[in-house]
Amino acid sequence: MNWLKTLWNNIVNKTSVSPTLVVVEEEENEGCCAEIFLHVLREAGVSKHVKKANGLALFEEWYDGPCDEDSIRAAIPHFKAVYPAVAAKMAGKL
Repeated sequence: MNWLKTLWNNIVNKTSVSPTLVVVEEEENEGCCAEIFLHVLREAGVSKHVKKANGLALFEEWYDGPCDEDSIRAAIPHFKAVYPAVAAKMAGKL
């Protein structure tokens, strides 16, 4: 069994492109921000209208701040200024 392990290590060492193991972690906040934004929209009663205007996808692409409700609520006026079509769907609710 020892010779198998040695053979395996030799093969890995010769074919490896990285001398050390690299662990890639996915960012956990990816979907979190969109979910919080959707929650805020639901509370205001405009989620259905904003979804029709592709507002969730636009927000995900646009927003790069912290994923907490206060930060997302603070960013909504800026988002509305950038996307007037989505702002029209929010019509005074947010």
